[in-house]
Amino acid sequence: AEDLDLGQDVKVDVVVSEWMGYFLFFENMLPSVLSVRDRYLKPDGLMLPSSCRLYLAPLEDSAWRSSKLGFWKNVSGIDM
Repeated sequence: AEDLDLGQDVKVDVVVSEWMGYFLFFENMLPSVLSVRDRYLKPDGLMLPSSCRLYLAPLEDSAWRSSKLGFWKNVSGIDM
């Protein structure tokens, strides 16, 4: 999207993009979409989608946690 060139003084009514990766941000598309918005969208233009919601819930996975952090329980005989 950063390479998109519609020419000078070209403004659009709508920007449609699928910019949301997993957890909304991890594909790093948001900067590209904002760049296109800032360069080409008319002041009263419409972004689609224009908003999003992120829902989080606490989770405990003791097996995963132990596999990632259990190493520190015994480092050369020392409990870190």
